[in-house]
Amino acid sequence: MGFFGALLITTIISPAGDTTYARLSATIGENAPRTPFFIGEVSGLALDDAGRLYISDFQEPRVVVFAPDGRQLGIIGRKGQGPGEFTAPTGPFIAPDGSLWVRNMDQVAHFVVDAKTGLPTKFDRAFRGPALAPWRSKVPSLIDRAGRFYFPREVGGRDGLTHHAYLRFRLDGQQLDSLGVPLHPTARSEWAFYSISQGTGKMVPGLAVVPFHPLPVWAATPAGTMLSGPADKYELIETGPDGRSIHTITRVVPPMPIPVGERSDSLRALKSRLDSLPVPMSALMGASEEVRALRLPEHYPFYRGLAVDPSTGEVWVRRWSAGVLAHRTVVDVFTATGSYMRTVVLPMDCAPQPGLVVRGGSAACVQVDPESGAESVVLAQFRK
Repeated sequence: MGFFGALLITTIISPAGDTTYARLSATIGENAPRTPFFIGEVSGLALDDAGRLYISDFQEPRVVVFAPDGRQLGIIGRKGQGPGEFTAPTGPFIAPDGSLWVRNMDQVAHFVVDAKTGLPTKFDRAFRGPALAPWRSKVPSLIDRAGRFYFPREVGGRDGLTHHAYLRFRLDGQQLDSLGVPLHPTARSEWAFYSISQGTGKMVPGLAVVPFHPLPVWAATPAGTMLSGPADKYELIETGPDGRSIHTITRVVPPMPIPVGERSDSLRALKSRLDSLPVPMSALMGASEEVRALRLPEHYPFYRGLAVDPSTGEVWVRRWSAGVLAHRTVVDVFTATGSYMRTVVLPMDCAPQPGLVVRGGSAACVQVDPESGAESVVLAQFRK
């Protein structure tokens, strides 16, 4: 089912102190009077050095380009299986030379800049990625400083967990190696299900982990390393291809207790969901021990998302927002070496997938209307 999309443009203002706030300045959507535009299912976001925003769309297979002020600049590709056409575009990424790379099923398409428009609308070539690629994945792509393309991969393990990694390719399509995501103690199964018959099961969303469980976050860096953390403490670990730790990023932040009423409501909802199952708890596969014990955390996770600026290596750590900031997005910004710089508050609640993207003086994310399910994309500009 399609969604009426909207593009919301914001401008960052800089108050005193180390916190930067954003204000909404423009909206683009099908029903917007100034700049109407339809967005189906947003599958990925990218920014270039000029602050232009690139949105890939699963429902209308294409990549749409917007100026920093929200004007539509161009459309790249269309539905089809020919050169420069898409079946399911995702993970767009702008290379340092301004060209566009887009994952499409098990392929990676390359578009170069058209001299007439200054936009990467001209199809150049494509190379084949991994077999059995997670084509619905909204995990971002990356080209690191060594010129390697990062194609996300996920594999189910015998431990019942999904193991994540990036396969790395040369830009001519030659596969090189992989960069794995460390398995943190807070990792849990991504799906809960029960058997219907031999070899057949039914997925039950929302029962793999309890509400407020600190799920690990991760992101590849332009230095060719992996940043990840368990979210049950304010710590991020940078690791190399061999899995060895390079350094850690930490910040002293007190734990934020979950209000008693919110925790009690979530616990009742979880118990009601379990009671509604047509099978006993013993037949439910993939549910965590916390679900089985009806044991919720007492504190919010320390963070819930992670982004890395591909142009500077700056690390953006998305905090858990609650209270007066419940419908905002709060991000701590660190240098590539882990020094805290500032906190940025965006006036919207960013969806987890596709996640927040940042580049230079711009940031963008998806938000979802809780009533209609309509997706919108928010673009923010801020002073460096």
